[in-house]
Amino acid sequence: MTRGEDRRAKVTRLRELAAAQPDSAAAHLRLGTTLARTGALGEAERELRRALELVPEMPEALVNLGGVMLSRWDFRSCVEVNRQAGERQPTLTLAHYNQGLGHLYLGEAAEMTACFRRVLELEPRNAGGHYYLALGLHALGELEPARTHLAIAMELGFKPEPEFLRALEKTAETTVPTLEIG
Repeated sequence: MTRGEDRRAKVTRLRELAAAQPDSAAAHLRLGTTLARTGALGEAERELRRALELVPEMPEALVNLGGVMLSRWDFRSCVEVNRQAGERQPTLTLAHYNQGLGHLYLGEAAEMTACFRRVLELEPRNAGGHYYLALGLHALGELEPARTHLAIAMELGFKPEPEFLRALEKTAETTVPTLEIG
């Protein structure tokens, strides 16, 4: 059985379970999460919203719905849904991470930075957390802390975007004093 066939079989099995247990938030959460991973975002959203109808305070359904909103480029909804997930379960790293990404795409550097600081409070060795914190700090003009977090991200295995590396190099060139020899 190929990976694609295995995935389709899993989705079919989860659909059957959700149909057999229409009042099970967990069944709808599992189906919605799996559908999101396969790229079936519309159906994933419906299943995750059904889970939330059944159990409105379910942070896992909220964070996965936030991921669907992020994938659909609905960044405002992504931020809001992940904010709710983080309120319900403050230690849910992915809620703060996804919320930070939403703020990134909305151009909200201060809010983004706060989210990724929280990510690093929860997981100090989160490579992506360090990278995106570096992006936010750079946008806020905090260049040395940005360089520090970028270095940590890279030590942890994160591959930065070349554009960001060039931007940091450019700011380094303009902020380093030169001596005139005369």
